[in-house]
Amino acid sequence: MVQPPVLLGLDLGASKVVAVVAVQDEGGGLIVTGASIASSESGISKGEITDINLTVAAVNRVVEEAMRTAGQTTLTGIQVSVDGIQFKGENLRDSITISNPDRVITVADRDRVMEQAANACKLAKEETVLHRIPQMFHIKGQREIKNPVNMVADTLEAEIRIIVAPGSVLENIHRAMHLSSLQGAKLIYSPLASAEAVLSREDRENGAVVVDIGDQLTHLGVFIRGSLCHSAVLPIGGQHFTKDLEITKHLGGISVAERIKRRYGTALPTQVDASEQIELEDEGRMVSRRELAEVLHARAIELLNMVLAEIGRSGMIHEIHGGVHLMGGGALLPHLPNLAQNILGRPRVVLGKVAGIQGLPQVMGNPFYTNALGAVKSLHRDLNDASGRAVRGTGGFFKIFKKWL
Repeated sequence: MVQPPVLLGLDLGASKVVAVVAVQDEGGGLIVTGASIASSESGISKGEITDINLTVAAVNRVVEEAMRTAGQTTLTGIQVSVDGIQFKGENLRDSITISNPDRVITVADRDRVMEQAANACKLAKEETVLHRIPQMFHIKGQREIKNPVNMVADTLEAEIRIIVAPGSVLENIHRAMHLSSLQGAKLIYSPLASAEAVLSREDRENGAVVVDIGDQLTHLGVFIRGSLCHSAVLPIGGQHFTKDLEITKHLGGISVAERIKRRYGTALPTQVDASEQIELEDEGRMVSRRELAEVLHARAIELLNMVLAEIGRSGMIHEIHGGVHLMGGGALLPHLPNLAQNILGRPRVVLGKVAGIQGLPQVMGNPFYTNALGAVKSLHRDLNDASGRAVRGTGGFFKIFKKWL
């Protein structure tokens, strides 16, 4: 009996490493059967590995636990969601002449024009290209073609977006995977993983934004006509909200401030009774819940205005009809979508919900797993792509995981 594909999705976050294991069922669907979260123990900061030994230890812990939960010993493919303060993107365009005598555009022609567009970019020469993302193709007399292969033309023009990062950043991520015996792991830019997890095809076509509010950073991606047209990394995350509370209200330390934020926080002070007080159990004093909300409100406004500015830079602000989808632990701040509606001027601002995948409910409804789920969904789609692309297999996993099963 042929074993169904077993896929691993990883998310390397600033403060945590997340793993999900999923298998393909008989009908071709994807089912999550194992998952785990572990602290990165300060091995990763702002998307960059700062201590590779700590990072490898965290990766080993989450993969070991996720595989054990799933009851699996081998993997068919691995994909890792990555992002960081030094990841950049740029939109490019270029054209080529079709040299085939019959003028039929081939896959090689499509890839050649995309590569030529990227190679002419100064940014691509200075950094390492992680993705070349096709946006649209054009031929003489016909524009906005999604897939030009097998069409007839004299020339082919491509609009693409490249995602780049310093070579050392990507090399050390690959090195960490190698040291974790996860050879062959593919990397995916986290806004792409986020979109894979929560956006429907209709959302992508109609224009949508994904905003992932992490611990140290916020990542966003703007999708128009099915493709990524703008992306950015913002230097604000949930940790900044927590630090604001501690700095201004002296709640008893970051861990206490985090606990109070999660239990009593809100982005809208008007939703809190002005007389409501919170008792600090360790200190025996009271603090105003509305005053806490005002601190969180100020930071939320700053972050959302930065998001609005990035949407504006995309030049597509009036084409966002698929909504703004908030994700990540920071998006759980109560009433943040309501505040975002007002600041972003978008009638549809929602908490992103994972779709198109089934399995453990405690995973599917947990925002900390979103990018790992998006990574495994993308990997599954690649595995079943009609073009015949295959997920690269990996070896040696039976020996790695056998002792825990």
